[in-house]
Amino acid sequence: MAQQKDPLVESIGLSMWRVQRKIISGMATQKELGLTFPQYSLLSMIAKEKKSRVVHLAEKMEVKSSAVTVMLDRMEILGLISRETDENDRRAVVVSITEKGQSIQAEGKRRSEMLLSEQLSILKPDELQRFAEYFDKIERQER
Repeated sequence: MAQQKDPLVESIGLSMWRVQRKIISGMATQKELGLTFPQYSLLSMIAKEKKSRVVHLAEKMEVKSSAVTVMLDRMEILGLISRETDENDRRAVVVSITEKGQSIQAEGKRRSEMLLSEQLSILKPDELQRFAEYFDKIERQER
């Protein structure tokens, strides 16, 4: 027997998808910085972790190491990251962000926060607080 669809759940899912698409397409401003959205996301991970192994980055992005390596190649050419052999394991590569990469990442973050603020500006302060609480509750649930 087919499970019945809950129209409210379906409506919320569609709305979440549309909002996500709107925000991500608005983040196309990352292209102005010379990066794709996945490259910008990777650069942000590297900035947050300071030094990280390629394998670890791939796990966090839920992609294969080879996909991360391709992105890192481009980012290294742009002077945004540097790679070196892990001193504890010569088979592993450690990635770190350069000064230029930090500057690009900070500008991208500023633009992303501005875009998100614009999207959320339609909510009153109490609505925004409740929205944040609900969103956090959904995010924290166990899978």
